[in-house]
Amino acid sequence: MSASATGPAFELLQANPGGSPDGHLRLLDEHGEEFLEPFDLVQTLAEVLAESGHRAHAYDNGWIEIGDDGLFAFPQLVEFTELDNGVIRTASTIQCHHPRCFPLGLFEYQHATGEGFDDAVRRGFGQWARTDLIALLDATRVEPEACMSMRMDFDGEDGSKARSRRVVFGPVAHFGQAPAEQAANPDPDEDAEACEHGFCPCCLFTQSLDAFRPLLQAEGVFALRLFASRDHHDGECQADCRVNGEDWAPGLASLQAYAATWPSTAGQGLEFRKQYVIVQDAPD
Repeated sequence: MSASATGPAFELLQANPGGSPDGHLRLLDEHGEEFLEPFDLVQTLAEVLAESGHRAHAYDNGWIEIGDDGLFAFPQLVEFTELDNGVIRTASTIQCHHPRCFPLGLFEYQHATGEGFDDAVRRGFGQWARTDLIALLDATRVEPEACMSMRMDFDGEDGSKARSRRVVFGPVAHFGQAPAEQAANPDPDEDAEACEHGFCPCCLFTQSLDAFRPLLQAEGVFALRLFASRDHHDGECQADCRVNGEDWAPGLASLQAYAATWPSTAGQGLEFRKQYVIVQDAPD
């Protein structure tokens, strides 16, 4: 990394589909008339981080330094969609770098819906700050402060290089719990430390361990977006899995199979669990 008063000179990843972090949106008012609305995602993200209790310094080139341990973030707009009654759905990305822990960079998407563009973006950034960011920060530390972690040692018996790997499990966003579980844990954004059907922060990953074993045994840093859902009305299970921001097909079937094991209770509808997990070399 080269740095100056204007900010660090990280390169944006080619796979990152994000566009400009600022500009003007072309929107329609209630009379169908077009108007321009300015946006500045760097300012918005910095404000959301401050509101979440993080020290955030925005440089002139748009990179935001978070905390004091060398983590940098850069937000970009992917797209937005106007829905009915002024509701807007947004898709953005945040790319992160750390000179020592992930110098090549990682990015992930934020999807949200809100009463207007700014509200939607803030919702997406707020969810990122409560979940993904917690994992990213702990991945830069010798000992994680907020996240569960797991160490796995590989002795290289199959001819590969012996290595020790660490998995950092970010907080789980859990929606649609069974009513009894909901009463015990009313905040859907809280880490699901444990519940009546034996769920803990490592389950989305460990229940699909065979699918992710190649990443554990490979060299490099891998950030996993894990998502699984079950419609308790008809039993349909769906999944989404990305590694370093890109689709990872090997994880889909395992996540769907795990969701199919979630028990149902009377009146329960859609349930989903979403998490950010980081696989990296274990600190010495």
